[in-house]
Amino acid sequence: MPGAVAQDTAPDIVFEHATVIDGTGTPPRKNVTVAIGGGRIISIGQSVKPAPNARVIDATGEFLIPGLWDMHFHLDPQGNALHTLVAYGITGIREMYSRIPIATLEAWRARPENPRIAVPGFLDGPLMRTSDLTPDAFAVGKADEARLAVNLLRASGADFLKVYNSLPRDAYFAIAQESKRLGIPFAGHVPEAVSAAEASEAGQRSQEHLLNILLACSTREEELRAQRIFTMNDPAISAVDRALELGFPNPQGLFESYDDTKAAALFRIFVKNGTWQTPTLALLQSFVADRDRARRTVYMQDLSPEVFDGWMARIQALLDRYKKLVRDMHRAGVEFLAGTDTGPNNPVPVGIGLHDELELLVESGFTPIEALQTATRNPARYFGTLKDMGTIEPGKLADMVLLYADPLDDIRNTRKISAVILRGRITQ
Repeated sequence: MPGAVAQDTAPDIVFEHATVIDGTGTPPRKNVTVAIGGGRIISIGQSVKPAPNARVIDATGEFLIPGLWDMHFHLDPQGNALHTLVAYGITGIREMYSRIPIATLEAWRARPENPRIAVPGFLDGPLMRTSDLTPDAFAVGKADEARLAVNLLRASGADFLKVYNSLPRDAYFAIAQESKRLGIPFAGHVPEAVSAAEASEAGQRSQEHLLNILLACSTREEELRAQRIFTMNDPAISAVDRALELGFPNPQGLFESYDDTKAAALFRIFVKNGTWQTPTLALLQSFVADRDRARRTVYMQDLSPEVFDGWMARIQALLDRYKKLVRDMHRAGVEFLAGTDTGPNNPVPVGIGLHDELELLVESGFTPIEALQTATRNPARYFGTLKDMGTIEPGKLADMVLLYADPLDDIRNTRKISAVILRGRITQ
């Protein structure tokens, strides 16, 4: 990150009479002036004499919030989603591997009109088939292969490593050890052969989709885990059916075996280790809310009407239960990131999905400011970049969204965008 802006930097843009919701959790500041110069915030609240060529914006009745991050996103191969993301106030994404080369992602994020991008390398087990269509990805089955892959991906420029379902235990723990040694974080799916608690203790930075959290809280954990491992490895199960069964687990046997004591112990482990959760509730909601769009996905397009209806009922049941799970974890002090799993193979609409996720988090017990922080301050804390981003404070990067309604009154007001400021430039 570049250094702080000099005190005598002339403002390029001045917002006057704005209400600033800075993302720190402090009360909004009303009727203040925010000056931007050199891509950073110069000052807040003090009177500023604009330079002759500065743009002055009367923000009376409008609200400035930090730029939003979608912390679980899959770009399309052409990067067509990038412009749409910015239009919806999303100034950064954690790209969670979409078979796009690291070099391409680095080139995209260097363009000033594009959101900031955290770039992944990808690691899965021997079930993954690698080819020229899976750049910067490794299928590893043994510890030594895993260590080599971590080194190669770090050398290739990956910001972090994404781990996936079929990683064997030995390979997974070798990834954890080598990542720690090299100082590159790893995140993603907790492999089926590893428990959520073990992944947390091993240093996995975030766990995605709430996968296997209910399983980890079940009195039948070992039995149900064995069933999932069988599903993952059964050659008679197609790749699409496997993805459905593992991604949307059967509530039968899972919901009724949930144990509050086991859950509380697991949540304490997450809090102790600073393990973040990215629930991607918007993914489940998108399946059930837009059945036509869901029907067109690769996962659903060949299902009979009866089977399709059965999956919709299962996903709705999981969504309802996950919202309660998120509420309980949040109350226990577990940290959360807003992410959507938007991508070419999912029905989540680009950009809109993140605003849906914030609304779902409020429905799950978050206050509006707490939900907003999962897409602003929390990503900066997660990345270790809070000194540069995540809140609206002097010296920080000027990534902001101007709203014409108060998101603290109604979180759905994050959709009411008047302007987006990215890298100190107004994009709309």
